[in-house]
Amino acid sequence: MKEFFLILLLGKSVLLTPSPVSLQGTTTLVPDEAISAITPGACLEIDVSGTITKNDEEGINEFRDRIKALYPPSTIEAYLTGGDGEELLVSYTGGATYNAESTRLSLCSDIGVPTDLEFVKVVISSKITIEKATVRWKNHKL
Repeated sequence: MKEFFLILLLGKSVLLTPSPVSLQGTTTLVPDEAISAITPGACLEIDVSGTITKNDEEGINEFRDRIKALYPPSTIEAYLTGGDGEELLVSYTGGATYNAESTRLSLCSDIGVPTDLEFVKVVISSKITIEKATVRWKNHKL
């Protein structure tokens, strides 16, 4: 119940790239303010709506397959760096969220995101080229 109220009151998404960027190789982002998690399910999201959207004739599974073909799992990862230098790896394993307006690749931690750390830097490594992307931090997950 506590998590529900935290998400309701403090849940937010922070845009880390104010305009679309191209991601290839290593990209370092330094947020204006430190980012943190309010639940262990917090994640980094890469909005790829500029290059892929679901069409009306396409089924959910077909669209998921198309996402994975264009953005293969294990090709994108990021390190979140805390103020004390501690690093947390978040990876893209094929998970994505989408609706009529957007498609976002989810980079999550296998061990969960600590809720007692503030991250001051994000270093994204991509083995593929991702054009017209925006990156955001989502500080919670139900």
